[in-house]
Amino acid sequence: MKITVLVDNISNDAQGLKAEHGLSFFMQADERKFLVDVGATSLFIENACKLGVDIADVDYLILSHAHADHTGGLEAFLSINSKAKIYLSENVCGRNFFSTRRGVKRNISIDHRLLQLHEERFIFVNKNTSVTENVKLISAIPCIYSAPKANATLFADNAPDDFLHELAVVVKNDNGSASVISPCTHRGILNILDAVKNYNVSKFVGGLHLLDSDEKNSFESVEEIQSLAHEILKRNIFLCTGHCTGINAKNILSKELGNNFAEFYTGFSVNL
Repeated sequence: MKITVLVDNISNDAQGLKAEHGLSFFMQADERKFLVDVGATSLFIENACKLGVDIADVDYLILSHAHADHTGGLEAFLSINSKAKIYLSENVCGRNFFSTRRGVKRNISIDHRLLQLHEERFIFVNKNTSVTENVKLISAIPCIYSAPKANATLFADNAPDDFLHELAVVVKNDNGSASVISPCTHRGILNILDAVKNYNVSKFVGGLHLLDSDEKNSFESVEEIQSLAHEILKRNIFLCTGHCTGINAKNILSKELGNNFAEFYTGFSVNL
């Protein structure tokens, strides 16, 4: 099994693919076709065509959380695909989501109108749930370790976002190992790895929401990211990251993890 990035913040120009601040993955498992997130716009569809992926033929769409850079392409998806069941957390319902990171409170919510117009397509998850035999959604994520500091700029309605609307995906392989797909990892990678400790996880694919500090925001220090890398090494996890993992964070993680690290981009594929 492999996973392919249909859209990410960065693109491989040699493939003629485009990038945006968003994320969408495509994979096949259990003789079914899956999308995990749909980016910020319909761009994932344009890239999918160039990569030979037929969006109309997707069997399942998993929405990892309610933010617009992962759900903005939903209307375009629904206009093309008439069969896929769409999984998301029930904690999305009735809530609006905001970011203040750029100094102004911006609505970054999923389009709730679509949830009502296509109600029959959606399956709302409130616990760990099997989609197929080897693909499982993880909703029960503990808060043992610190969450990414950039979460402090994100809100659900008027309260700090608790990210109970975030889902991770576990894919079990024939060899007995498993991979985790977590597009933004707002709950924190160590918390998610703890949630899947009963699986033989060898690979983690997704953004880590470790944004780089700037003149207005102070996030994880070099030492904190190094410590995180050491914890990942202890668990013998191969980390494949991009999207919301900052440049400095990726450089530190790459140095500390060595051969256990890879950076993804639009058009990138990796075996699960």
